[in-house]
Amino acid sequence: MKFTRTPLIAFPLILLLFSSCDKVKAPYALARHGNITDTVVDWQDSVTPTKRVLLEDYTGHKCPNCPAAATIAHSQEQYYHGKLIVLSVHAGYYAIPGSGEFAADFRTTAGEEWNTDFQLIAYPSGMINRKEFNGHRILGSEEWVTDIAGSMDQSPDLNMLILNNTYDSVSRIVNSVIYSQFRQSLPGSYNITVCVMEDNIISAQDSASTIIHNYVFKNVLRGSVNGTYGEILTTSVDLSITYMGRFSIPINTNWVPENCWILAFVSKSDTREIIQVIKKKVITQ
Repeated sequence: MKFTRTPLIAFPLILLLFSSCDKVKAPYALARHGNITDTVVDWQDSVTPTKRVLLEDYTGHKCPNCPAAATIAHSQEQYYHGKLIVLSVHAGYYAIPGSGEFAADFRTTAGEEWNTDFQLIAYPSGMINRKEFNGHRILGSEEWVTDIAGSMDQSPDLNMLILNNTYDSVSRIVNSVIYSQFRQSLPGSYNITVCVMEDNIISAQDSASTIIHNYVFKNVLRGSVNGTYGEILTTSVDLSITYMGRFSIPINTNWVPENCWILAFVSKSDTREIIQVIKKKVITQ
């Protein structure tokens, strides 16, 4: 799967002049890039600062205990009303395609590398913002509810906005524009990773009691747009800058574009801990 993208570009905040009767709040970010129309992002008025949390559910269609974990993940996602984003990563032993109705292959290069690098060996397992809880980064599904709750309602260190996803049904290309703005002066270097995921895939799933022949897979990782660990967003945080990335992403013919999402997250370059995540549908109704 090949993706094309333009490099991330940082835009200094600009000072706009208004008449005395105008009530407009700063800061603003002016974006000029290629054929994108100049766009003013009013972070204070148009973007509510929200800390979102990423739950990565490592799973496989031949894993008998994984459907129960998926139920926990999706119920938590609904409970937190957009503050929790679930990404189902099919990787490892139980994700290896089998025969017959288990011949589907939901593995990805990024998912397999994450699975190896973070040393997942039991399934279902997960990570919450790739952060350690009680000295452990890899968490069993029985730990998810408590540790998700402990990650919520915190002040975000970063604003993120997917301003626009434009899908061309002929070329099957979606162009996505993603903005990031730090709210805290954080040390170190940060990466941005952009992924495609798909909902409502119907296929067979093993379970503890039987084979579910028409299982509905949700939030399935379909690939990383810009590499397993993304690319450098900044090596030195500047609160006066908004970072803009434009990505041109092909939607595979085996995927249903109406069920696909663009997901992006920013993480620490050294520890991989995720500080913010966002998603937006490829085709918005």
